Amino acid sequence: MSNRQFLQWGIAATLVMSLLGGCGRASPTPIVIVPPAPSTSIPPNPPAVLPRATAVPPTAAFSVATTVTATAGTDLTTTAEGTATVESVPTAEDPSDLPFLMKIDRISVIVGRGTLLEGRVAHGTLQANGDVEILGPQNKVLGTSALAVLISNTVRDQVTVGDYAGILVAGVEVTEVSPGMLLAEAGAFASYEEALQELQ
Repeated sequence: MSNRQFLQWGIAATLVMSLLGGCGRASPTPIVIVPPAPSTSIPPNPPAVLPRATAVPPTAAFSVATTVTATAGTDLTTTAEGTATVESVPTAEDPSDLPFLMKIDRISVIVGRGTLLEGRVAHGTLQANGDVEILGPQNKVLGTSALAVLISNTVRDQVTVGDYAGILVAGVEVTEVSPGMLLAEAGAFASYEEALQELQ
């Protein structure tokens, strides 16, 4: 190496050393490198832990829902043990099968024939020439017979439930009968009050 090159290297080394010395005396601002924030993610659901199945001892009591269909005329009764029993319930009678009963609404006289009692038939069926009785308050009873039965002033063989009928009776004076009294099959009811309950 020549003297000139050696001198150049010396100058360069001196400059480098001075620069390095100056850097050591300076207080540079530190640079803080922050690691990247971890990505936020919803942690997976913990695995479900199912209880182990336990055997039911044969003596254990348990209830079983059972559907029971009852037929008409029956009623279901549940006991304390949860068993269902079917009991028969009396069905309502057909009004046409009950003894004849009619509330008297109007009273008129057919001269030479008898007294016509009009009203709506509530129970039973009445044939022409059938035995009837008129029931009134205070145990008033008038026995008679039906000479004819009419609907809309037309003679019929019989009247039944729902008919607005006229019953022609003999041996009864108009003064003995009043609206609200009952015309019933003879012997079917013990009193006016008993027959009246059938209309309610």
